[in-house]
Amino acid sequence: MIYTAYHLKTNETVKATCPAEFDNLLEEKGWWHNVDVIVHKHHFCRGCGEDKTDTTERKDFYGITTGHYCDDCYENNYPYRKDRYPTMEYDGYGECLGLDED
Repeated sequence: MIYTAYHLKTNETVKATCPAEFDNLLEEKGWWHNVDVIVHKHHFCRGCGEDKTDTTERKDFYGITTGHYCDDCYENNYPYRKDRYPTMEYDGYGECLGLDED
């Protein structure tokens, strides 16, 4: 993930990959809690490893997050299932059978 801050009046941009480093940069510049600064988090695509504008968090059929993928990798190179698949919670695998206590 890359953290980016853009100052609207000076057109300056600062970037960092570590949140603590990013906070330090904002404090050094005097941008901390400044209304003229826009802060944005960029996620790299887990498929191609690039920083693209269409990279979003993807989820499988059951809503389990699988990471951030760009649209192209999601359509063509997505390693997770998009359809419903059998699970213990929804399909009964591993269910406890009744015990006969005669």
